Amino acid sequence: MTTAPSPPPSWPRFGRKLVLTWNYLQMAVSGTAAAFAPTFPVYCLFRFLVAFAVAGVMMNTGTLLMEWTSARARALAMTLNTLGFSFGQVLMATVAYGVRDWALLQLVISAPFFLCFVYSWWLAESARWLLITGRLEQGLRELRRVAAINRKGAVEDSLTAEVLLSAMQEELSAGQAPSSLNALFCMPRLGLRTCISTLCWFAFGFTFYGLALDLQALGSNIFLLQALIGVVDIPAKIGTLLLLSHLGRRPTQAVSLVLSGLCILANTLVPYEMGALRSALAVLGLAGVGAAFTCISIYTGELFPTVLRMTAVGLGQMAARGGAILGPLVRLLGVHGHSLPLLVYGAVPVLSGLMALLLPETQSLPLPDTIQDVQNQAIKKATQSTLGPIVLKSTHL
Repeated sequence: MTTAPSPPPSWPRFGRKLVLTWNYLQMAVSGTAAAFAPTFPVYCLFRFLVAFAVAGVMMNTGTLLMEWTSARARALAMTLNTLGFSFGQVLMATVAYGVRDWALLQLVISAPFFLCFVYSWWLAESARWLLITGRLEQGLRELRRVAAINRKGAVEDSLTAEVLLSAMQEELSAGQAPSSLNALFCMPRLGLRTCISTLCWFAFGFTFYGLALDLQALGSNIFLLQALIGVVDIPAKIGTLLLLSHLGRRPTQAVSLVLSGLCILANTLVPYEMGALRSALAVLGLAGVGAAFTCISIYTGELFPTVLRMTAVGLGQMAARGGAILGPLVRLLGVHGHSLPLLVYGAVPVLSGLMALLLPETQSLPLPDTIQDVQNQAIKKATQSTLGPIVLKSTHL
């Protein structure tokens, strides 16, 4: 009897669903505990644990969506996911405006995650991850379960271990290839993708948090501006969805980053007394960064195979958090020149957007499951460009 190969020891052991469930619990417990922190260092510790869990929620939610949706619906599903951040931004500003007591605010924003923890037990684990890691029976159960939910009775009946093994034999064999962090930089076709996508993640975190955490410098109501960022972000991300469908991933990524940077650079020419115009340009720049976030969330998942997808997304989000740490510190450059921080905030996304043009296009391509799939895509593209357009001739006898 044919059996699936066992997963390499370097693979993630716990999958997507279990880690997501744990992160929801950690967010709920740590956030609630922060409301009762006796000292400021203890409060900072609990908030650090919350931020740690937020990273896990973002990574696993996006990856689960990516691996459960078809190529046609992928951009829509991921855009709806990122729209949650926009609605959350508006809701957070509204709640913070109405609840001025910090401890009560902590409780209000943390307690709902206990509900998230409960419902996450009903989520389906990624069938791609289960199959590629050799967990054939678990993957089969998840596929049948989802087929039943989608009322695909015929598909559910046809799903057997033999059918899956026959269809996935190549992927399962290729799954024994290296899947560590080093593979992202050392394997052919992956090094350039890793560097540029990580740079795009960094540009998002650096620019967004550098501006969003210092909105009071714009001279307007901080609650209103925070809510306005979320409101403007909604049509920006919807527009991004349309661009992703018509222009593709690479041009959309480049345009969103470059335009956001240009809006920020334009603020260096606006007098400080024109607070409304400065605020408008800053919000538009942040909306462009939000659009870039939507694109890179989709793009990263499509650039890397299943065996390395979580590693690549994790590396990108780590770069975004590194940018979030460095972004506010750039404000210190203001002592050397009033416009110097804005020049840096604008230059980083512009340069990152131009670098994004070196990435391959992934629109309408199936998600790669293995490193070999990525290499095959590159070979196929090179072959097509060498042969030129194919002309079919019909001969009638």
